[in-house]
Amino acid sequence: MADTLAAARRQVYGSARVVLVGGDAGVRRVADTESVAWAPSIAGLLGSIPPAVTHLWVLRTGAIPRPDALGALVLEADRNEAAIAGSKLLRADDPERLISIGMATDVFDFPYFGIDADEIDAGQYDVVRDVAAVPGASILMRRDLAKGVHGIDPLLAPIPAAVDLCQRARLRGARVIVVPSSEVMIDVERTRARPWREEAGRIRAMLKVYSLLTLVWALPLTLLIGLIEALVVPFLGRWTLFAFLRGWAWNVGHLPSTLAARRQARRGRVVDDAELFRFQLRGSARLKILGSDIASALRSRLGIEEGIGLSELSRDLRQPAFVVAILAVAFALFATRQIWGSGLPLSGYSLGLPTSGRATVEAYAGGWNPAGLGSTEPLRPFLGLAGLLQVVLLDRPAATMSLLVVGAAVSALWGTTRLLRSVGVETVAALFGAGVLLAGPAARAMTGDTGLTTWIALGVLPWAVRLLLARRPSGLGPTVGRFAAAGWVTGVLAAVAPLAALIPLGAVVLWALLQPTQRSSWRAILLGAGGLVLAVPLLLPWIAAADLARFVSIGNAYWEPGWLLIMGSAAALAAVVVAGPERLAVVGIWGTVLGALGALVARTGDFGAGREVEHAGLAAASLGSAILVAAALDTLRRVDVVHGWRRLLLGVGALAALLVVSSTFIAAIPGRIGLPGDKLGDRLAFTEAALGDPASSRILVIGPGDALPGDSRSLRGASYRLVSAPLPTLDEAWLADPTEADAALAAVMRTLINGETSRAGEALAPFGVRWVISLAESPLEDVFAGQLDLVPLGTSDGIALTVDGEQPVRAIGDDGTPWSRTPTGYAGPPGDGRVFVAESANLRWSPEWSQQEWGNALSAGDGAVTFRAIPARRTQAVAAFGLLIFLLVASWWGRRLQ
Repeated sequence: MADTLAAARRQVYGSARVVLVGGDAGVRRVADTESVAWAPSIAGLLGSIPPAVTHLWVLRTGAIPRPDALGALVLEADRNEAAIAGSKLLRADDPERLISIGMATDVFDFPYFGIDADEIDAGQYDVVRDVAAVPGASILMRRDLAKGVHGIDPLLAPIPAAVDLCQRARLRGARVIVVPSSEVMIDVERTRARPWREEAGRIRAMLKVYSLLTLVWALPLTLLIGLIEALVVPFLGRWTLFAFLRGWAWNVGHLPSTLAARRQARRGRVVDDAELFRFQLRGSARLKILGSDIASALRSRLGIEEGIGLSELSRDLRQPAFVVAILAVAFALFATRQIWGSGLPLSGYSLGLPTSGRATVEAYAGGWNPAGLGSTEPLRPFLGLAGLLQVVLLDRPAATMSLLVVGAAVSALWGTTRLLRSVGVETVAALFGAGVLLAGPAARAMTGDTGLTTWIALGVLPWAVRLLLARRPSGLGPTVGRFAAAGWVTGVLAAVAPLAALIPLGAVVLWALLQPTQRSSWRAILLGAGGLVLAVPLLLPWIAAADLARFVSIGNAYWEPGWLLIMGSAAALAAVVVAGPERLAVVGIWGTVLGALGALVARTGDFGAGREVEHAGLAAASLGSAILVAAALDTLRRVDVVHGWRRLLLGVGALAALLVVSSTFIAAIPGRIGLPGDKLGDRLAFTEAALGDPASSRILVIGPGDALPGDSRSLRGASYRLVSAPLPTLDEAWLADPTEADAALAAVMRTLINGETSRAGEALAPFGVRWVISLAESPLEDVFAGQLDLVPLGTSDGIALTVDGEQPVRAIGDDGTPWSRTPTGYAGPPGDGRVFVAESANLRWSPEWSQQEWGNALSAGDGAVTFRAIPARRTQAVAAFGLLIFLLVASWWGRRLQ
């Protein structure tokens, strides 16, 4: 502060008075010591300035202007009839380095300085020109303008405050220029504010100056861009989500003062938003900078040097790592094109998300499980995670699932490359291995069985393993942060596919056994065990209430790997061990053992293991085969140093690895990452066009168990299940243990099979069944084909029947009035009667619940019936979410300390 005062007094162009503005008691003591005046704020100072003073020169603490800086500002401001003039800013520790020569903004008030980091000042920008804004370190403004716009907003951080001032001035027709001959040195660190203050300031500045028409589209886009950045930058080692949320929350709290400031700013304007747009960049500067950061990070990860100019860029583009990386991302997009273009193919456990993300989260946190006839069994953790993402994406289920699938594909490629490079595999070979993880034989077996959630977990799995093997951080804080990171990364992996969370710990145990003398490998085991322990509470309430024995045993785990994978793996391993260096041999053996153990786990059906166990084994086999293939391909770099039969073996192993890589195109060509074609959409979607409210009814689907959506029930060798019309969603995929309602439905099915009734529609009506549709050949087709009250619908394959007469619904008043299904229950006309809800009987349905046979009779008084969440589970879900946030913050804090 004293240096700034001394520099101000040294100005050739003398000032009428020097005043210290703002600050605490310490600033007032400095003012007394330096014999200068003090004012609480610029707004308070403006009223005491005599009319003879024509200009105000605002210097921030720490700014050191050259002696002629003020004179240059006054001269050029008068010559150009500018109301605001700013200085060129240089680094105080290196005055040849530029910081700012004025700035542009985009429509979202994000600053763009237009100079490179550490750019040398060679006079290349030394021309007086109009700019969108000038930084607040040194601003000269006319006294009458400063008084008219009420000075600088004291609530804003320095850069948003300068942008805000310049925009308010421009609304009044003022001209804003930068004067390069006025040079000011500043400390860069002192100009930076906390990120949330920058975010809050930009939002407040927009709210103050823009017309309502501009705000209608600019504010939602600001929100969306901030969310996009918050989701992307963690991959670049930064966190902006908390700053983003705090910035918006701050503006909500300060909205009254913002509206008052808006009235002041808009009053007396002589131009409109178009004048501001003239000095702004097109598009989003924030997204442009983010794209540049991503490109720089990608170049760094691939070992590509930062080039300058077209010749260096051309050189980079010719590097194999860069080309293969581009092809790998293109492969991921190509392999998932049908999903992000047309949505998921509906088949088996590959189903879309429910329409309401919030309702899904509430159902996970102790709410009602809608599968079949409903139950209190908690939804899978994946649905809770996907529901949260769906809420962020403004309840767009198709977009949410597309983002999960495409994001998992890109993340799997990137994460596998990072993992393999950390153990010494070259980039190009690592990228080929990443393709095997994504769409190799084991991954295709997984998606062929519609194991979509476990396939999505492949996007997290390599990151979880790499985190455990990363170099140990120094210091207590970074170590705590590393454990927190292991906890939340493993927790996310467990939420997507619970059993897959065991793979990272198993992988590092194998790695340590292969390198018993390396202490870092054994530390990785400790970190993995700690991460797994921290991850378990993140699965609440599911892990506390689910039937885990049933979870691991339902279905049948039996995977038979193809000869291509077996023979290719054997040849690749032989090549790595015989012809490769020791480090690659260790990596190849690691991948082989991991893949072999995964394959064994995936075929443990004889021991009672089920579908989830099989898919976890396939995930381990995918990762193991990816590691082995990458190691085998990396041995090709030794082709010039091995001879004879070793060179022959190297070539055979590399060829085998390439054959495994080429097999990934089997999944890529259809564009569904190996998922079967849509088996449900074509057969069931016609129900959406039915009269009334189709979503208030159910469909009885029949056929072989592997043709039905999700789990199914079986009776005398024939499979069936109930799903919601018009199409089932993922929260209905997994059935709970049979309830009393399921027993009642099974009894009705037995009477139909026994031929004891010919009115199936009437018998199934209490369950809300409006349609009976076969998805593949089934013995039940003959049972339903002869029913008197089912009307055949036109279909070229199997049967599709609908109930003749009054259409059944899932909830109906005692006066016969149908009720509509809502995301959290049912709604209908309020009254004094009762409503029957065709869900499994449970006393938490309200209001005024009583059991009616196997279902629920409730009061229709409020016109709505809902399921009251189980308090303990709701508390557990909140605690799990709180723990996740804590681990995220702790890992970020630990990373900052490194």
